[in-house]
Amino acid sequence: MPKSSNRYTLTFVTTLCLICAALLSFLSSTLEPAQKQAQEVYRSKQMLIAARIMNSESNWTDEEITTFVSENVEARLTNDQGELFTFEEAELDQEKYMRDNAKYGFAKLPYKLLYIVTKPEKAYIIPVNGYGLWDAIYGYIALESDADTILGTTWYEQKETPGLGAEISTSEWQAQFYNKVIFQKNSAGETNFETAPLGIRVVKSVKELGETPAAQSAVDGVTGATETMRGVSEAYRNSLAPYRPFLIKANEQKTP
Repeated sequence: MPKSSNRYTLTFVTTLCLICAALLSFLSSTLEPAQKQAQEVYRSKQMLIAARIMNSESNWTDEEITTFVSENVEARLTNDQGELFTFEEAELDQEKYMRDNAKYGFAKLPYKLLYIVTKPEKAYIIPVNGYGLWDAIYGYIALESDADTILGTTWYEQKETPGLGAEISTSEWQAQFYNKVIFQKNSAGETNFETAPLGIRVVKSVKELGETPAAQSAVDGVTGATETMRGVSEAYRNSLAPYRPFLIKANEQKTP
């Protein structure tokens, strides 16, 4: 077949495409386990940052992160009555459960995911998710053993505008959440765990709220990122509300 013919050219291009496709498929299947492991380590690191066990500057190795989480962080499930279950007790396959529900979140499921930190001090980590300006956002919020006071929060996956909405993933912005409370107090400074709004409000300026109870459940937003800030507020509210029965029980167990 003459090399200058259209048939030769078409055959050559088709063969080259098939070879490239086969090579990409091989590389994808070969690298998938390593990529999956890297993602799991990254999410584990974000949980530990939310719980303030480590920070973004910590030089823990992947092995150290994995070992700490396996020894001191327990994945559990809770239902609409606030009861706790292991995956075995709920008769669910953990890997399949995580894979099937990771995209849309866990809060609206009959069995909702949470993590219990057992060391150095007891804490709870709840996955949160919602929508920013451009796409879905995913993160964690960690609570002290009273299931109300915030240890910290992280947003580990977001596609918001750099310098604006993307600031939600910086340690400087997240530091505002330390010691805030997710059960919003009434005007008298009292907390009704049964009816209080749940979440953290992102406002223009917490200083404008003064020394009011509302300020204890609010943080400053990022100027020019209104839609992202609204999405963050909704993500905390929508993700935390279904956990209310569990949070109430956990708080009652902590309270003498």
